Amino acid sequence: MKKENEDSTANSEDDKYFSHEAIASEIRILHLFNENYPELQTPVPIKDKNGRLHTSMILNGKSVLCLLRKYIPGNELVKQSVAYMKQAYRAGLAAAKLHNCSNQYLAGEYSNRPAHRQEYVQNVIHTIEQGIHVGTITQAQFEIVKQSLEFVMTRMDEMDKRPDYLGIVHTDLRDANFLSEGENVIPIDFGRCVYGYLLYDLGEMCAHMSGDDGLAALEIVKGYHSLRKLSHYDIVTIEAFKMLFILSVVAEQILQKDNVYVYNTLKRLTEIDLVCLLSGKPVIQEIRSVLTNGH
Repeated sequence: MKKENEDSTANSEDDKYFSHEAIASEIRILHLFNENYPELQTPVPIKDKNGRLHTSMILNGKSVLCLLRKYIPGNELVKQSVAYMKQAYRAGLAAAKLHNCSNQYLAGEYSNRPAHRQEYVQNVIHTIEQGIHVGTITQAQFEIVKQSLEFVMTRMDEMDKRPDYLGIVHTDLRDANFLSEGENVIPIDFGRCVYGYLLYDLGEMCAHMSGDDGLAALEIVKGYHSLRKLSHYDIVTIEAFKMLFILSVVAEQILQKDNVYVYNTLKRLTEIDLVCLLSGKPVIQEIRSVLTNGH
């Protein structure tokens, strides 16, 4: 649906993911993943007869990119399944391998991807503020949201001084974008990968894949920590990025009056989660045990 027909702030920047340059860089990224971390089993681009990873063709009078990829057998992850906790651990491990590959081999693609940094957070703040005028958020709630997102930007400023915190970020690692095949958990769908802060993937995974009990979040972080060691600073940053992701979803719907999700989410965040973040208390209690239990 068009934005003006759905009272939504979504879809305004989608074009940046579908330009020729963005699609070509996504294909190169997949190629580099497979070349350097074949055990991840990410989608494999197949070269055409001229040795190119993609082919330009004319469709309905427009130039588009065409590519082939190898078929990946497997099933989406299913919450509440017997295997889900083990799969969550392997999903965290897979994210760590993606980030290692990014640091080691993908620096040449950083400038070819959309950026997901401070300006993105500023846009979320500005968008949520619009809800004050339509009555979907109070001024008091907005002040807590703004302070929390300013905390996120401060973290970003700090991480800008550490190149190992930056790289190609998937930004959509959730149940539907992992396939399970036997013991393997395979990340797919890299169309929205950006240049930004690697720990954002962990925050979003915790939001998508873990319920209120936080147990899946613990498994995700344990899997990641087994390969890329996390500090207390990192854990707090993951919690902050979880809040950023949830608030970005709220921002997309902030113009929708009587939206129960927006009302309930803002109430919970501004009364509990964001208050904990700003006061230094755990937001995802379980994941802090990674640092104390020798995982």
